[in-house]
Amino acid sequence: MNHRFKTPLAVYRVGQKRDDDDLFDDRKSGKVTDVKCFVVKTQTEAKADSKPVMYIVKKTVGVPLGADIRLSDEVVLLGRRYLVIDSIPRRYWRELLVTCEVKGNDRA
Repeated sequence: MNHRFKTPLAVYRVGQKRDDDDLFDDRKSGKVTDVKCFVVKTQTEAKADSKPVMYIVKKTVGVPLGADIRLSDEVVLLGRRYLVIDSIPRRYWRELLVTCEVKGNDRA
């Protein structure tokens, strides 16, 4: 199988940092790395019970096996920010299951 890692993927590690008064947790997002990836599969589901209609986009993305990506990291793929929810190691590469919600219009 000839896998081509061509699509750029930016990885952000999201952590929490307390402010000076120790009252609020701020989400701090720091860029970890850039890797090349390939999209294996894309799946879109509609949540029709909400107005406007929300779409859940799930992608299976292949990355190099040694990439520093953890669960709950955020990745930017083709201009859209996804959350990493699963990681499956393969022989020479690793599959990431990423998801995001997209607001859609209800015109058919």
